[in-house]
Amino acid sequence: MINGSDIISLDCSSTVLDTIFFMKRNNVRRIVVTCESKLYGIFTVDEALREILERSVEERLRDVKLKKIITVRSNDPFEISRSMITGSVDSVIHYGKIITEKDVVRDYQWNNEEKIYSLGVKALTIEGFTRVSTAAEIMVRNSIRHLPVVDDEPVGMLSSRDIVYRFSDKLNLQEEAKQVMIPFIVKGDKEMTLREGVDLMLKRGVGSLVVPDKEGLYIITFKDLIKHIYMYSMKI
Repeated sequence: MINGSDIISLDCSSTVLDTIFFMKRNNVRRIVVTCESKLYGIFTVDEALREILERSVEERLRDVKLKKIITVRSNDPFEISRSMITGSVDSVIHYGKIITEKDVVRDYQWNNEEKIYSLGVKALTIEGFTRVSTAAEIMVRNSIRHLPVVDDEPVGMLSSRDIVYRFSDKLNLQEEAKQVMIPFIVKGDKEMTLREGVDLMLKRGVGSLVVPDKEGLYIITFKDLIKHIYMYSMKI
């Protein structure tokens, strides 16, 4: 069974900018939004990035397109994964607790036979001099949260969280990717099992694993792992 955590919430009268500051201060990627003490939606780094690009950070949360609230009756990983995939969300509510993709990945019993490389997709990459605003546009356009930064060789990883948190400090996206990225990439290999790959991601505190290939870089994220659980649940 999957364990969640206490809900962190803000009222829908809060502005996007205030919410971004709050997320950075509390080191969270998502906020449950309430209106008149009722659950209203979920604001994540995805919505933050979109609003930043649209220059709408003074909007109230009530006026922003949020992720919908999905509640589940069971904390079974298969039901949670199905709800996340079919609802296009990265978290669900279970009896007053919020369960995220990371929670599911952490608590699921991964096998030690299947290779994590089989879940990978070819990564979109950027160069170190790429403007952060351009990287943000790529993320929003492709519905992704991670971009490996490559200057001949991989030199770092830029995530949507990195961009949103940096915006809370600078209030612009004009820096180069190499100034904002995490200056390392967590790498796996083609022989790494699902269990080993997940353990490495959790140990290093990252949401993506990169596997180099002669054709480029392949990336596996928490979302890919949730899809795998969902696909497996369809077979049983």
